[in-house]
Amino acid sequence: MTDTQTKEYQTVILAALLHDVGKFMQRDKDVKSDDTHEFLSRKFIEDYENTLKYDDWYDLEVVKELTFCHARPYKESEFFNKLTNAGKREFKRLSAVVRASDSYSCKERNLEQQRRDHGRDVAPLDSIFSQINLQQKNAKNEKPFYRYHIASINPIDSFPGEFKKLDEGEISKQVSKFKNDFEKLPKFERFEDLLNALLSLLEKHTWCIPGDTRYEISDVSLYDHLRTTCAIAACLYKYRIENRKGREKFVLIGGDFSGIQDYIYGIGSEGAAKRLRARSFFVTIFVEATIHKILDRLNLPITCNLFSAGGKFLLLAPNLDNIKNELNDLKAEIEDEIHKTFFNQFTFTLAWISSGGYKKLKNEKKYFGIHDFFEVADEMFHELEIQKLKRSASILIDKETGDWQVEKFKATELYKSYKGKDCNVCGKGPAVCPDKKPEELEICPICYQDKFIIGQKLPKVQYIGFSRSKVLDDSIRIYDNYYVTLLLEKVSANDFYLLYKIGNNASDDKQEDFILRHYIANHVPTKGDRKEIETFEDIAKYSVWKEEEGKKVGSELLGILKADLDNLGLIFSRGFEDDEKRTGKTISRYLTLSRMIDLFFSGWMKEIMERNDKNWLTSRLSELEGIDKALLKEYLGGIDLSKIYTVYSGGDDLVLVGPWETMIIFSLFLNMEFRRFTCCNNNITLSAGLTVVKPKHPIAAGIREANELLEKSKQAGKNRITLFDTTVEWEQMPNLINFFLFLNERLNKEKPMINTGFLHKLLKYHEMAKEFLDSEKRNVMGLRYLSLLSYDIGRNIIERDKKSGNIVKGQEECLELQRLMNIEGGKNSLIYNLKIPVFWALYRNRK
Repeated sequence: MTDTQTKEYQTVILAALLHDVGKFMQRDKDVKSDDTHEFLSRKFIEDYENTLKYDDWYDLEVVKELTFCHARPYKESEFFNKLTNAGKREFKRLSAVVRASDSYSCKERNLEQQRRDHGRDVAPLDSIFSQINLQQKNAKNEKPFYRYHIASINPIDSFPGEFKKLDEGEISKQVSKFKNDFEKLPKFERFEDLLNALLSLLEKHTWCIPGDTRYEISDVSLYDHLRTTCAIAACLYKYRIENRKGREKFVLIGGDFSGIQDYIYGIGSEGAAKRLRARSFFVTIFVEATIHKILDRLNLPITCNLFSAGGKFLLLAPNLDNIKNELNDLKAEIEDEIHKTFFNQFTFTLAWISSGGYKKLKNEKKYFGIHDFFEVADEMFHELEIQKLKRSASILIDKETGDWQVEKFKATELYKSYKGKDCNVCGKGPAVCPDKKPEELEICPICYQDKFIIGQKLPKVQYIGFSRSKVLDDSIRIYDNYYVTLLLEKVSANDFYLLYKIGNNASDDKQEDFILRHYIANHVPTKGDRKEIETFEDIAKYSVWKEEEGKKVGSELLGILKADLDNLGLIFSRGFEDDEKRTGKTISRYLTLSRMIDLFFSGWMKEIMERNDKNWLTSRLSELEGIDKALLKEYLGGIDLSKIYTVYSGGDDLVLVGPWETMIIFSLFLNMEFRRFTCCNNNITLSAGLTVVKPKHPIAAGIREANELLEKSKQAGKNRITLFDTTVEWEQMPNLINFFLFLNERLNKEKPMINTGFLHKLLKYHEMAKEFLDSEKRNVMGLRYLSLLSYDIGRNIIERDKKSGNIVKGQEECLELQRLMNIEGGKNSLIYNLKIPVFWALYRNRK
């Protein structure tokens, strides 16, 4: 683009980002009731003109008028009326971009919806999760009002509640905080820095502000509306300066890094705890830098990154011929880099489809394809699956002849400086010593990076800096001209084109709020002043909970939890199917839904472990019905969430390792909080698998075992957890936990009437009961357990008065154990799922 076009481009981007900021200002208590949001958007920019004035980057006067005219007639603008005819044509051209972008972004608004019965100053944002419905189209589904109170974004507190309207002054207070932060904006050296700072402030203060308060349902935040409008405007401007005309104005770009699980878990046992998390973290920054590389090449703002999590991403771009040519080149470059550096230990797939054309429905009403964004995104991911069958084709196949390039099947680049020794850590790469590596270590560059750069810094990292040159000696090269630096403290932002704050140690720097917050669940247990990552053997030792007669009590074991969100594809493709107007599947809703899911899996997961609030944990679990609260409180005193090791958590899934008992409790707590976060919507559930292994068990094998248990939960109907070879619905867990607490308390009495020998007998009765409950013909021989258990209780548990025959000892135990004789619940009965509480009690009390 020419210098003039670049200035226009940035003018449109800024105007689109701020076009509806007046809707936020409109809810301030000091604003006149008849002030329109367009007027207030313009006034806001006028009030902060000195802060926003950068004449070389954009025309601020035009920005102001574009925000005013995006929904107002031109004749109401004095600025417009003073322009020459040529100036008016140019202004209308830019205004048309912002107007259309606003329309694309907010199409979820249904003009026929019933209006709210309260004013805009107390209108809350509805949770998007409360609107998800996977039932039959138009099925009657009474949805409670789950909404957000006003607060700065925080994963721990960003939970919806059941209420109809905000308290007086809630939004007004947030407006004041926003203005105070805006006044502190420093002067920036690049337009991108200003854009990042504005995005940071808008997310912090408007994530829970409804984008429109006029209708009964408003589940898209002002932040998501502004961000998507900005992305669309950038694409539309570039499309229109090419004088392109057509129905398909956009290209949706999808990227997918496959094989990353094998790459992350494909490590040896040496230093596994440090290196496992390092590899997971590296994949995260590698994906992020790849997104930057693509957006930079296409000259698109960061707002065009619509979604990125779990090794996948979606970007929005204009539908131009040169864009597609650039994407072909980028795909080849990225694949070549992965091939040279990692020899395809993981692979990359890039695909794109056109979007934005008119389509016809059966009723012959027209709508824009980009308004049906969920289906467009689904088609994009389907295209990615097709492209996976051709992955690395640009590297391995000659483009002109179509022949295999045999030399590419050799790790020539990787072994260019091979000295005859393989890495003694992974065994896959050459032992090529970096300059600062101790010479006696025979290690490859990748394992060196895992262990000595990322592994050592990770527990203390506060910021991630992305730069186009090496800033520090240990900056990590991703591509030529793309480096990532892990920062333990704040440094000059001028060294980086993008800076993410990921740590919790907020500084007192007034510019702290102008750094984009990026949630990465990177918590790992540490020890000592140097915060060394604890080994898996160290973590397992926290399972020992007391010493008795010189012997440790407890089992030094690890629990490996793998969990993910059920029916994610259906939620995105069919979650809003009951919307007859087909206006629900917009780009803004897609962004809101994906961002909130990732906020939980990345943000909440990190915060909950680092806070390790035992009072909160106890309070939440005590809300479960049917649990002895006194026994639970005593037991939870030994649970420490800070000892959970995060292998990966983001997008919609997680892999965690911790002391085995902690992981059982955490899995239940996780499901409870996720249900609360997603409005207790029965269409949005989690499935999990939890395996218990010895600390020296290969971690990759343990994760595979946890994944197999997760699959069992899925196959059994989802919304379940599988542990101790037993799959149960989440709602059954409180009953099983209560029985465990009973067994555990009785085992630890001074003269226990229930001992481990009796528990082993219970397991035999459990197997007999399963013979009856599992067989199609109901094998009655399995019911023998009823008489045997009754006899056992009478002989070994209770004592009777010889004269009266009354029970004088063991009555409480008898009553609790009689619950095992109730088989009416079938496979949901206590006896059927007895392995969970019994194995739990046996492992816990092993000496």
